Amino acid sequence: MKTINYFRVAAFSLTMLVFVSAGVAQETKPVEPQDGQSQGANQQPDIRTNALRQLGLSREQVQQIRRMNMERKPLMDEAQNRLRLANRSLDDAIYADQVNDTDVQARLKEVQLAQADVARIRFMNELSVRKILTPEQLVRFRELRQRFEQVRENIEKRNAGRKDANRSGDAFAPRQTRPVIRPNIQKPQ
Repeated sequence: MKTINYFRVAAFSLTMLVFVSAGVAQETKPVEPQDGQSQGANQQPDIRTNALRQLGLSREQVQQIRRMNMERKPLMDEAQNRLRLANRSLDDAIYADQVNDTDVQARLKEVQLAQADVARIRFMNELSVRKILTPEQLVRFRELRQRFEQVRENIEKRNAGRKDANRSGDAFAPRQTRPVIRPNIQKPQ
């Protein structure tokens, strides 16, 4: 259980870092309201822009992260493609007409290696970004990450409550829905 929680925290940290990195990689400026207009209640602020603003990255830091992302992208694309293919191959082996345990185990090993490669690339990228941040920015980043983790947990709790309400106890049972009420229309004779 602790491994799962550690993995969730690590995955969330990585997600935050990817958002920050992706936001930095794009040279976009936030759209300012014009003619005294304020943002509507339906519009959410750009999370990445806010995170970047709160971190206070310098122009040099932004350029370093952009270069790093440009170098990492082809590696990550290739690793993710390998993972997709390995997953598909494992799925095919599991659901083949004739199951071959040796083949399934070999495909499982391919998936595990591909997952490890994707994780390695992500965590090395996270480490590289961490090295770019100043101590003050690192403190701010940790605070942001903690806030995002709290939001994520609240969303998970809310979604878990909805899922529990829809479950009948059987993992493969169809979701319970409200009965459809149709008007009683008689066909002409």
